[in-house]
Amino acid sequence: MEAKQTLLIIDDEPDFLFAMRFFFESTHFKVITASNAQEGLGKARLNPDLILIDLKMPGMGGLELCKRLKEDEATRYIPAIVLTSGNETLDKVTAFDLGVVDFMRKDFPLEEILARVSAALRASSLEGMQKGAKARNKKILELRSALKKNDIRILYQSIVDLSTRVPIGYEALARGPQGTFLENPVDLFAFAAGSGMLIELDTLCRDLSVQNAKFLKPREILFLNTDPSVITTDRFRKLEFLDGSAITPGQVCVEITERTFVKNFPALSKYLTDMRSQGVKIAVDDVGEGYSSLNAIAELKPDFMKIDIAIVRNIDVDSIKPNLVRLIADLAKSTNSCLIAEGVETQAEIDALVSLGVKYGQGYFFMRPA
Repeated sequence: MEAKQTLLIIDDEPDFLFAMRFFFESTHFKVITASNAQEGLGKARLNPDLILIDLKMPGMGGLELCKRLKEDEATRYIPAIVLTSGNETLDKVTAFDLGVVDFMRKDFPLEEILARVSAALRASSLEGMQKGAKARNKKILELRSALKKNDIRILYQSIVDLSTRVPIGYEALARGPQGTFLENPVDLFAFAAGSGMLIELDTLCRDLSVQNAKFLKPREILFLNTDPSVITTDRFRKLEFLDGSAITPGQVCVEITERTFVKNFPALSKYLTDMRSQGVKIAVDDVGEGYSSLNAIAELKPDFMKIDIAIVRNIDVDSIKPNLVRLIADLAKSTNSCLIAEGVETQAEIDALVSLGVKYGQGYFFMRPA
């Protein structure tokens, strides 16, 4: 089966993003979305086959984004199309001067948009593809070098009792080599997955996280983000990564993120049950970010449920978010799970979370990753 081509769509209008994603996925494209230019810059490093860019966005606009993409050796050869709701002739001229391959209105018929996207993909020059492949090969060599040299930084962020402010543990967070495209953890793990090095990277991060956590007190928990594909490996299930450390299985919590696509929850649950028998705890991360966490919670019955930062942010002034947390709290109670709020930044958020029954929190208010 031929691999799907990947489109990155950058637009600040949620309804338009949803409609475009639905349309292009139904026409056999893989779609990545970004809701602002800064997010789009990061996701462009995932090497999509083509980028669709909204002309008018708050902050950095589409033309500035195009300029930034063309200035970056890693993204300059990716073809880009600018989308607009108006008839800005000067902007159109500027866009073509910046090297975009097309400039079209959002209200064009979807069939025409599809045809022009397909034409742009076909017209991508062999030279551009060759240079793009060269840039990707360079990234692969950088990642291999980082893995060989153990050039991965591990930071830790505390998870505290919201009432006492006493840490119950720390989440280990990986960062790639400073000053490279690998520094951002999203780019780091996405590129490793696409290059066949995810298990090697995940294993290294976990080993370093344990080795460097000598500060962990006997009753404190080390939260480890883990890709489900790694959980099936013998080394992971046997907890060999704890060998030589003072950390016990009861101090380990394996975090499964809902952003990670899991094909077989029952099989994953079986592996985790074996680990639980050794004392390991389970957490489902990013609860509320999408739908898949509901399935994860039902199948895995986690010890901890981490409420997504988007729900926590400004919960003290939002009329809807408290209701979402109440629903999550009821779900946690039915599965005997403890709630952890992610991204806590203000005392007002803490007060609101405590009133809603959330016991633990994590965020800049308590500690920046360090």
